[in-house]
Amino acid sequence: WTEHRASLKERFPEGWNPPRKISREAMNALRLFHQQDPEQFSVPMLAAKFLISPEAVRRILRSRWQPTGER
Repeated sequence: WTEHRASLKERFPEGWNPPRKISREAMNALRLFHQQDPEQFSVPMLAAKFLISPEAVRRILRSRWQPTGER
């Protein structure tokens, strides 16, 4: 875990701030595609389709955060 954290700190010294961001609806669609068929909708294919980095796709798929209903 500490090695992984150190490698991320080396790759992203200022922290994670992707240059291209996608909407919440696009994130949900990305998760749905990957959930339906992980072989066909792999991380590199989803990154190319949504025009974001593979690291961003991995973070979206791993994330479980949901916005609260207060808005």
